[in-house]
Amino acid sequence: MTDKITIKGVPPKWDDAEFEARVDSWVNVYHGTTQSMEHVRSPLTHDFLELVASKVAEGYTVARNQAVTHEALNHSCWMIKPDDAQQKDIDDIRIRIKAEYVEFLQAEHVRYQDLLRQQLLQAAEAKEQKKLDDARNKRLLEIDKEVSDTYAPLVIPG
Repeated sequence: MTDKITIKGVPPKWDDAEFEARVDSWVNVYHGTTQSMEHVRSPLTHDFLELVASKVAEGYTVARNQAVTHEALNHSCWMIKPDDAQQKDIDDIRIRIKAEYVEFLQAEHVRYQDLLRQQLLQAAEAKEQKKLDDARNKRLLEIDKEVSDTYAPLVIPG
């Protein structure tokens, strides 16, 4: 026999605090990694300096927590995106996290519905089985009575 299915609690509902916590967590990941930066690279020194200057003009700043490379035919550095570019990225993160959160909530809702469906089916089957067992036991009692009525008790002389 399978285990009895019992639903505990209710499916989670939209919670602004939970959503904001998920967004904040990903925004921290965004700021803590190179996702909030752009890698500037050029094989020639002068081209590299021009790229850096043009990025600075666009609002980028050199990332002090990342290495700056000056090797033969390999000049590069990480530059932190300007605030408006970072805000666009964060807005995209919010959209993605909202979609993931909604998908999670919908999946949990469906899971709880399936559990309830299984629980109700299991209860109905148990009820039907009890009726069948009760009817069988009643029939067995009737048969035993009929057998007892048909045959008198065995008499053995003493």
